[in-house]
Formats: sequence, structure tokens, C-alpha cells
Amino acid sequence: MIGAELMRDAALLGAGCHVALPADSVGPADAGWSAQPRARAELLERLRAHERSADPARARLCDELGLDVPAYWLVMLCAAVELHPEAAAAVSLLTEDPRQQLPTPTAVARLLRGIRELPYRGALAGALDGGAARRLGLVEVLEPLPGLPHAAHAIRLVRAELVAALDDPASLGARRELLPATVPPAAAPAFDAERVRHAAGLLAHRRLLVLRAASRRGARQLACDVAGVLGRPAHLVGVADELPRVAELARLRDGLVVLDLHAAPAVAPAALARLAEALGALVVLVDEGADSGEHVALDAAAVGYPEARRIWAELVGEHGAVAMATRFRVGLEEARGAIREARDLHAAARGTVTDGDGAAGSGMLPPLDAIAARVRAQGARRMGRHVTVVEPSSRLTDLVVPAELRLQLDEIVAWQRSSHRVRWSMNVAAEDPLGRGLTCLFAGKSGTGKTFAARCLAAELGLNLYRIDLSQVVSKYIGETEKALARVFDEVEAGHGLLLFDEADALFGRRSEVKDAHDRYANIEVGYLLQRLESYDGIAVLTTNLQGNMDAAFVRRLRFILHFPAPDRELRRRLWERSLPAPEWRAGDLALDALADRFALNGGAIHNVGLAAAHLAAATPSGLVTTAHVVRATQRELQKSGRPADPAAFGPLAGHINANGTPR
Repeated sequence: MIGAELMRDAALLGAGCHVALPADSVGPADAGWSAQPRARAELLERLRAHERSADPARARLCDELGLDVPAYWLVMLCAAVELHPEAAAAVSLLTEDPRQQLPTPTAVARLLRGIRELPYRGALAGALDGGAARRLGLVEVLEPLPGLPHAAHAIRLVRAELVAALDDPASLGARRELLPATVPPAAAPAFDAERVRHAAGLLAHRRLLVLRAASRRGARQLACDVAGVLGRPAHLVGVADELPRVAELARLRDGLVVLDLHAAPAVAPAALARLAEALGALVVLVDEGADSGEHVALDAAAVGYPEARRIWAELVGEHGAVAMATRFRVGLEEARGAIREARDLHAAARGTVTDGDGAAGSGMLPPLDAIAARVRAQGARRMGRHVTVVEPSSRLTDLVVPAELRLQLDEIVAWQRSSHRVRWSMNVAAEDPLGRGLTCLFAGKSGTGKTFAARCLAAELGLNLYRIDLSQVVSKYIGETEKALARVFDEVEAGHGLLLFDEADALFGRRSEVKDAHDRYANIEVGYLLQRLESYDGIAVLTTNLQGNMDAAFVRRLRFILHFPAPDRELRRRLWERSLPAPEWRAGDLALDALADRFALNGGAIHNVGLAAAHLAAATPSGLVTTAHVVRATQRELQKSGRPADPAAFGPLAGHINANGTPR
């Protein structure tokens, strides 16, 4: 490291000049050195040349972290005594203390005055407490012995920076690269302007603003609004384990640093105060249950329809804002990211070039459908292992159910699409005791279309479908199920999807009398689900084959309960028609009416038969599905459920089965 080598030479030269003084005299501390004028002039020129160079360590500390010249040379002197033993010995001479091999403010000021020709008082003032180098966490001042002057306190490079210097000098001052999400200021805040100004005033007064919220998105958006009011970009830094060091955060000094601690363990309020003091201003996002200590914490609401509409209006115009805000209540960073991705994909398809922000050269706004697709893709990428993302491709027109059931499904769609008008325009249901979400129960026997209906519903609403994986959610360890479910709800609300609990009676079962600890904690899990469904601001579908096993408290909180009956003869005929390949892949002798009349199969079983018949036909030269193929596939399906599958069971269709039970 060139800077450390230069300070080693400076320490050796300073020690040599100091030793050259008469033994019976003490030179002034602020005096220059005259014992070796040529060496001093040459070293001064080398130091000045280094200050103009592109040395990686110098660029990191001065250009990125903003250290001034005295602070930079202080860090380099501390590095020199660690890397070069002769520099430590020279510093011992300069401090006139054989026990001291670390620089002191006096030694630093003497060197900078004698070699770099900096004013002694200014150099001493900067070194007394470590100055900017200490605030950035680069150096530390050791606890002194009682009775020592402040100017004799030892200054040392922190261990992490020494490791960085040994590994890669360019990483000095930045042990790891921060990759913040930088959000430029918006034209106007998304949240209430008066509330945002109040938050900005608290930040200016206290330097540290703690935003507490269950909704991570709401807290991030409020932080972006505060930064926008101050005319600064927001640097959103996620923290998963330990706090970033000041030196790392100081590189983001052109904007407002926002630390997202939602995924981090508890952090001592004093540590946050030190960061805020060093940075000048800091916003911290914590979970609603976190302890903010003595720091004032503001509660941040979730991003609702009004906030989302303001965000989308700035980006896509007022006309498209209503439709986008109804479906996607996102923050500014998510909305901009979706538009950028849509522009990139559009530009790639057309072979055009985009600029650094992902904006196509034409500057055209992508279609709203393309933007919506990228918002859904962003949500899907955030899903954890507890959720399976299902691609909803079928619409409600593909669902074969009774007319009354179809009407109820249409009502669910209308409810979801108009909920923003009821809540924010009509001012109804703002404090609904059942919560603000839309929770539905689909009940019926297996194979009657409950899960397929949920997929069609998600496609109709233009949302992703997220299916809960019970094997990943339910844990034998106390409290782990609740934690997993909390992550699921948060992820789905962030992913703009429909939440599907298949076989919901496994999670939403009746609470039992408490006989042991297992019963107690099982009841706690059910109670947590009740509470979380009330606060869930989205759409959830629960499916069950056994509605009687559902806890009554859940049933009371449901907006819709839909019963899926077994299909009658007419519905079975339509299901047969939809389950088989297109007409050009069918033989002319298909007896669909006879199949619908003879076998009371549900929709799932008919789908399985159609799929199996298609595979049987594909193995033949013609590839056409015949009645024999359908009969054979039906026979297999009946055998799976233990129902009669001999020729007698097929009546007039038995002619397609040989005496040994195989198809003709």
C-alpha cells in the first residue's frame, strides 16, 4: 500500500531528524525539520504526487469516503505501524515513550507539520479524537492511562481495516460492498404531505428517524417520501445480520441512508445513534414489535390505494393509475423497477438500445399489461420456500360449474375490483371487524374444481397464485409455524397474488380442549391464523373437502363460502367435451353422451380420463382418440377408486372391451 509506505518513510525521516537534535535541547512541537532538507523536500514531493494519483486506497478513502488530507495521512500512518515494524519503532521515538509504538495526536501533528507542511494546530485538532477517520470507523482511540494528556492518547487502525488492507488495499474503508436500492426523489410524496413533513422535521431535529411498521413496503415508501421532501435520493440498505460500518455507509453521502432492519436481529439503539451521529442523518426501518429505546418512532402505514394511485399517476398518468393501483399497491421503487424491466424487454424485442436507467431511446411508456406482468414477476421472485408459485392460465370461462356458483365467482371478482371505491370513496368498511381482505372458502368433494376455480380466479384478477406448502409451513417446534406463516403472508402481500390454502382444514381445524402442551400450542397456531387473516389486506382462498372440520371462528371471518357440488349429467357432458383433445384429434365414433349418462364422475376424474385417452391415442399411428381409448382410460380411473370396472359396468360401451378386460 503506497500511502502506508510513504508514511513509513515519513516516520523514519521524522525520527532521524528528531534524534539529530542536541541531547540537551527539546525542539518545539510545531517546528519543521532542518536536519535533512534534501530528503524532506523529496518526500514532500512524493506525498503531493500521491495525493494527485489514482491509487485505489487513496481514491476509496478520499474520493468516496470524503476524507481530507490530514485524516487520510492519519489512516496511512496507523496502517504503516501495523505493516512495517520499523515505522512502529520510529513512532516510539517521536512520542518519546519507549512503551508507545502507536501514533498519538502529537506525533501525527509533528509529522504533518514537518513533512507535509500542514499547520500544526489544525493537524493536532484533527488527530485529537481521530477526527473523520474515527467517525467513519477506520481508526480507534485506545483507553488511556490516567493522567495522560489528550494529545498523548494512542490511535490505532481497527482490526477489520487491517485485515482489509492486508487482503486488498483497495478495500480499505469498505469491508464489503453495499448494494443499496437508490430511489430518486418523486415529484410529490405518496403519503399524506403533512405527515411526511412532520417526519422530515423530526429527522432534521434528532438526526435519527425510526419508522416502525408491520408493512415493510409502507415503511420503505415513507422513507422515500421523507428523502424526497429533503430533495435527496433514498439509499435503501437491507440488513440481514450485522449493521454496516460507518465507512461503508459514508460512501452514500449524496443521499439519505435508510437502513431496513426488518430481517435483522435486535440492534442496540445506542449503535443506531452512533451511526446517525457519524452520517448526520439516518432513517431506520424496524418491525412493529421492535424496541426503539429512547428514540422516537413513527408508525408507518401500509401502502394503500390512495398512495399507490399517486405513485402510478406520476409514472403512467392519471388514466392508467386507477387500474394499476387497484391491482398493485406498490412502493415507488417497485413501480419504477417494473417499468424499467418492461422497457428493457420491449427494447430487446425491437432491437433498440436502452440508457442506463433502462429507458428505451424512444422514451415510450410500455403498455400497462407489460408493466403489470413485471410487477407480478417481481412478486414471484420474492417468494420463499413456503410458497409455490402457480401460473394461472385458465379464465373463469374455462370453468364448468353450475350457474349459481359461477355467479358467486363473478361476485368475488367484482368485490375485489371495487374494494378501493367502497373503502376510500364511499368511506365504508374502513374499520370492518372482519378486516379489509377478501377471504373465501371453497368446499366440496375432491375433484369438483375447487383448486382449478382458484386458478381461474387469479387469472381473472390478473394476479399470481401462491399455494401454501403445508410441509414447509407446519413445524413440530413451538412457535416456528407462526413465524413461517408470518413470512408467507408478508411475502404474498408483497407479491400481489391470490393466496391459496389447499386442504385448509389441516391448518384451520377446530381448536380443541387443552389437555397438554401440544394442544395449547396447536390452539395458539389457530389463533394466530385468525388474527393474521383479519389484518391480511389481500385475497385468500381456502379449499376443503371437510367443511365440518373447520373452526367456527374462521367461518365467521369468511366473505364468501362456495359449495362445489358433484356435476350433473349436463355438466359432465361439458366436462367430457373440454377434457378431450380438439375435434381434429378425435375419431368420429366418440360416445360422449353415453359416458356422461353412465358414469357419475367428477371433473377431476374426467380430466384424468381425457389425459390418459390422449396418451393412448398418441401411441397409435393415426393419433386419433377413439371410444376404445376413452373406455380403457375410464376403466383405469374406476379401478383407482375401487369402483366396478368390468364389462358389465360399461353397459352399451362394453363392446369396446374384450372378455379379459382389455380394450378392443
